[in-house]
Amino acid sequence: MVELYFGDLTTIDIFLALFTGIAGGIVLAVAYKLAESGVDHWKPRKLVHISMGSIIAFTVHFYVTLSGPAFAAGIFLTILFYSWAHKSDLITALLVAGSRENESSLNTFASGFMGIVAFVVAFLVFFQRPTIFVAAILAVSWGDAAGEVVGRSLGGMISSRRYKKKSIEGSLGVWAFSFLSILVAIAIHSADICPLCFIPQIVLIGFAIMLTEVLSIGWTDNFFIPLITALLVWQFIFPGMPLFLV
Repeated sequence: MVELYFGDLTTIDIFLALFTGIAGGIVLAVAYKLAESGVDHWKPRKLVHISMGSIIAFTVHFYVTLSGPAFAAGIFLTILFYSWAHKSDLITALLVAGSRENESSLNTFASGFMGIVAFVVAFLVFFQRPTIFVAAILAVSWGDAAGEVVGRSLGGMISSRRYKKKSIEGSLGVWAFSFLSILVAIAIHSADICPLCFIPQIVLIGFAIMLTEVLSIGWTDNFFIPLITALLVWQFIFPGMPLFLV
């Protein structure tokens, strides 16, 4: 479990940081190439959304100290700015590619930035129970992303009615993959509890995440979904667990 201080880099820290930084750079490169080839903007956006969130969720717990994640961020930024120095329109192109229809690049930046803020808050408050902050990260990386992937691919099959351009099929995708996110987080990080024993609670949490996504405006889902997921997993699955910041 990662400790909340900056210490000497261990072999595990260096390995995870190299993997995270390089994998992040590859994901952005693929997204840029997809955008450059003229595919619909939502495809490279969701590629980054799902891949980067999954990388963070499945690695952050295994660092030894905060020096590891800081080193990973440094590697990623080094790759990004090196690429930017050789292709000056790179960052602008990525922001444009990641923008929804009728939204600005600033909104795209705010979406990513506020998502990271929510991840950090969930991590700092619940770092003693990795299940909680991993579920929070995966809920937005998988659940929220599924809303657009499923909605754009299958939207209209059950009903043509939409709410704020969101389909029933997309909302069901959010619920299903939020449910899966919590199950995966429990299975990986909570060997002391039975995931199947909490199916009713996970169903309710998934429903709450779905409602959050439906009611969110613009980029706010990236901020609210991780925080609401963390709070609900804490209350329904780990009630009574003390908060780190209390």
